[in-house]
Amino acid sequence: MKILNMQMQKSSKDFPKRGHIYIADLDPSFGREIHKKRPVLIISDDIYNQNTSYVVIIPSSSIIPLVLSPEMVLISKLIGLNKKSVLLPFYIRSIDQQRLIKKVGKISKAKLKEVEEAIKIVLDFK
Repeated sequence: MKILNMQMQKSSKDFPKRGHIYIADLDPSFGREIHKKRPVLIISDDIYNQNTSYVVIIPSSSIIPLVLSPEMVLISKLIGLNKKSVLLPFYIRSIDQQRLIKKVGKISKAKLKEVEEAIKIVLDFK
């Protein structure tokens, strides 16, 4: 994988890391895309995050449906959010790191595994 051979461009302290939650500005958007400033989960690999100006994110919403479908992941307000939220892997996307406003927390490894399973459902990975 070519990205693994890239020279490190950013110090280990100043790039977003997988599993961290940031507030991101997702405007402008088009159609029914998720938008506005909201918490997002960084899901891309740290090497990718450190060596490019992009990150792959999963947006969250504080509007939690009465019934969660298998591709949604509930996250607690205990991880830097001021209220319970749901991660929405069907809105997965790549954004420029300049859209990231501030780090607000991180999820556990167990919760990250739940997110990975949800992504498999959305993308039909076996």
